[in-house]
Order: sequence, then structure tokens, then C-alpha cells
Amino acid sequence: MLFTVEEVIRITRGKLWWGEPKGAFHGALIDSRAVEGGELFFPLQGDKADGHNFILDALKKGARGSLLERDKLSLLNTGMIPEGKVVIVVENSIHSLQKLASYHRNKFSLPIIAVTGSSGKTTTKDLIASVLSTRYNMLKTEGNLNNHLGVPLTLLRLREEHQAAVMELGMSGLGEIALLTSLTKPAFGVITNIGEAHLGLLGSIDNIARAKGELLKTMGPQGKALLNGDDPLLRAMGDKFEGKSFYYGFEDGADLRALSCSPHDMGYGFEAAFPNGEMKSFWIPLLGKHNVYNALAAAAVGFHFSLEPDEIKKGLAVGNITKLRMEKTLVKGGFWVINDSYNANPASMKAALHSLKESAQNNVSIAVLGEMLELGSAAEEKHFEVGKYLAFLGIDLLITLGTLASHISQGAREAGFPPEKIIEASSNREVIEGLESIHLPGAFILIKGSRGMKMEKIAEELLAKHGTTE
Repeated sequence: MLFTVEEVIRITRGKLWWGEPKGAFHGALIDSRAVEGGELFFPLQGDKADGHNFILDALKKGARGSLLERDKLSLLNTGMIPEGKVVIVVENSIHSLQKLASYHRNKFSLPIIAVTGSSGKTTTKDLIASVLSTRYNMLKTEGNLNNHLGVPLTLLRLREEHQAAVMELGMSGLGEIALLTSLTKPAFGVITNIGEAHLGLLGSIDNIARAKGELLKTMGPQGKALLNGDDPLLRAMGDKFEGKSFYYGFEDGADLRALSCSPHDMGYGFEAAFPNGEMKSFWIPLLGKHNVYNALAAAAVGFHFSLEPDEIKKGLAVGNITKLRMEKTLVKGGFWVINDSYNANPASMKAALHSLKESAQNNVSIAVLGEMLELGSAAEEKHFEVGKYLAFLGIDLLITLGTLASHISQGAREAGFPPEKIIEASSNREVIEGLESIHLPGAFILIKGSRGMKMEKIAEELLAKHGTTE
């Protein structure tokens, strides 16, 4: 990002409160601990702290300047502002961040791919970036910076050398994806699926579909929709879309169709047929059929960017996946840990369990499952359903963590799962103790739960205690 002081004042409709209207800002930040030098600091109100309390800290560490909300003037002592710094008063720091991001995005004509969906969007984003990077200089959303703050910060990282960008769009309610789409102005919109994540926030699957559909509605007929054609809600959405829709999936009628897939060599292999009739075999360093859908989305984007199938194959094989997503590690004790602890919803939980059983084959399969959050009044029922599915798959052992997760145990028991094969834990320590009471050599252990459960700590402790073969 390179903005002059005068540009920031004009775009944010702010007022210079301290310093001279000279010079420029190089970078944007919302965390005073991340200062490198020359940035514009955006003081945001967080759940635990107000960024205005860190303005002086950011300036002293080297930030070029800071915004300051009008109703927070009393929080800043002007006598302590370092010489040569700039402070601009605005009405709202978040809105100012978004305005600057939109202004900056409009400087570039490069195509942006926006990715959303109930599950799989981060992996899909990573795979798209990996595929397109075989030919283009890419910018992508780092980690999971996919909200009203993360997307603007990502847009502000756009540079002249970038030839395309892929942005992940998340949401916590209706209207958010519309806002993020208006900021990113994507040429392509990818929707991975419509599932029950955020059911507690939006109340129904129809509302979740409406929220995800904001991507297409805001993108408009000039954009192109790349959709999971095996999802009936997305198929209906795409058929109504005023622009062009392209479907990927396993079922008949998909423009890009997977003909077969199976676990192969610490990952998953599949064969796909392109719209021009060409067929190609691919491999991804990820477990589970659900990740084949994510790979198909990336292949569809590659196809629309005129990549050769071999380029797409190379990009998929590299992967460059964000951490905590089906990370499979062989422990020195002779067992496998599958760390899929980044987040969880009913669909992704069932997909991970299926992958666990598929990976373990005739070996012992152990599921360590935490609570799925944000399911609202449907929470108990959805946990219960996961338990029934676990029993149906024939998972060997179940360890649950948290009060809601006890309904997974209940569902498993009612579906015939042996009660003696269940451990209900209330802390990470109890989970570890439960695992240590089991004969682990040869076993495959899946660890999965919602982000708030912090279940990666369980995987970290297991790996630290036993060591890995890497």
C-alpha cells in the first residue's frame, strides 16, 4: 500500500489532527506489535482491548501515522506523539479501512477470484492459489483473514507485480458477503457448498444459502460463477444466476467432472474430464473425498485461466495448504495423528470421519471430537447425528471433549456403538490421559472440533511427547 497523507484524508473524509500533510504511508496494520516501519495504524475496538490505547505504541515503534476516531480524542495525549508523525481524525476506523481498501483495489485491473462456502473455502482458496501460481504472480488471503477486517487488509497488499488474486470471503450474518464482494469486485465467484455452519447465527439452511448467494448477486452478470454442481442448493442458485455458471462435481451434468477417486500415497488421487473432452489424472496431498471437490474447484479456475492440464496437476500436487487441515503425521510411537482442528461443522465432521475410516482401513481408528459451535437450537441434534454416523462407519474408539460433544457419544450409543469404547472428557488433559490408556501403535487418530475448542493443543502435546518421524 502506498497512500499519501492527503489521499487518506480525502478518501476517509478525515481531518488532519496532528502533523503535516506531507509524505506517504507504506502498509496498513491493526496490531501495534506488527510494526515494520512507515505504516498507517488503524485503531480498532476489539473484544478485549481498544486499539486507541496502542496508537502511541505503534507510532513510537515506527508507524508513520494513525487514525483516531472522533469520539476517542480524549484517549490520546498529544504531548507524547513523536515528532514527524501524522494523526488523522475519522468517524469510524473500520469504515475508513474498508474505504481505503476499495480505493486501492480500484487501482488494479487484475482478476480476483472470491471463494466462499460453508466448509472447504480455505483449502479451496489455497489450492486455487497453488494452481494459478504455476503461471501467475498471485496474492491470496493468508490463513483465515476472511472477514470485514481481513479482506480489506488483504486488498491493501495488492501490488503492481500481482497478476491475479484469490480472496476468501467468510460471514457471520446476512449482508457481510455482499459487503466483501463489493470491496473485492471479483471476476469469478466460487461457492464450495451450502451446509449447516452458522446455523445458530442464521437460523435456517435457506438463510445460509441467501448469505452465500450474496456473492453472485453482488458480483452481477459480468462475473462468472464456479459452483459445486453436486449441491442442489448451489445448482438452483447457479441456474438463476444472470451471469455464466460453471459446475464441477462427480455427478452427470458437471462441466468439469471427477470420474473416479481413491486414497493414494498419503493423499488422494482422482481422474477428471474437462469440458473439451480431455481427461487427466490428478493427485492432492490431502485426505478425503471432500477435498477432491476443493481440488475440482481449483482445476475449474485453472481451466478458466487457460492453464494446461499439466500446470493444473503441478499446482494441485504442491498444495501449500493452510495448517490444521487434515495434517497427517506419523508419530515415532508408530501411530498416525490427523490434525483437522481448525474448525468443524456437521458436514465437515462427517467428511473427516469418513476420511479417518478410509485412511485407517484395517487399523484402529480413533476419533477425538470436540464441540461444533454456532449451531444454535439445532446443536444437540446435529451432534447426535454425527455420533450416529460415526457408529455407522464403524470407527473403533471415540473420545469427546465438551458438554455438547457428549451428544455425539449419545448418538453413537443409540446407534449401537459399544459404550466401553467411548471416553467423555471435559479437558485436554483428560483427552490425553484417555489416549495414553489405549494401545496406540498402528492406530489412526483424528482430532477435530470448532476453532473455539483449540483442539490443536491436543495434537501438539501428542507430537511433542512422542516425537515425529519427519
